[in-house]
Amino acid sequence: GGFGPTLGGPLAMGYVDSAYIALDTPVWAIVRGKKVPLLVSKMPFVPQRYYRG
Repeated sequence: GGFGPTLGGPLAMGYVDSAYIALDTPVWAIVRGKKVPLLVSKMPFVPQRYYRG
């Protein structure tokens, strides 16, 4: 994970069990020894704004 400049905030990608793949499902991650709440989201996180000829 890291900072997502187009989102203006943090983002992360990871593997989750298939029971948790529905969009907006809350999941937890351990980051530096602390539990952090996350939401399952669809990629791309920000829609494209460029022309693909």
